[in-house]
Amino acid sequence: MTTETSTIELRKMQIPDLEKELRELTVSVLKMRLGIKLKKEKDTARYRLNRRQIARVRTILAEKQRESLSVKGKTSTLPHPKK
Repeated sequence: MTTETSTIELRKMQIPDLEKELRELTVSVLKMRLGIKLKKEKDTARYRLNRRQIARVRTILAEKQRESLSVKGKTSTLPHPKK
């Protein structure tokens, strides 16, 4: 998305929607990074905001994935240590 989605709106999204949002933001950041390096992009603040938005989306996505695993009966995604 081109506009920043609030944390509340992100939390209401389903996992596939969050993954789509993450892909869109990642592509946007990659294009902006290239534009900044080539001195074509002037708005470096937007780059920083998009990177932070990616972090928000990843955090909420991880929380939702962890939540969906715990609902299915799994409490941990790590294997038990072998003795």
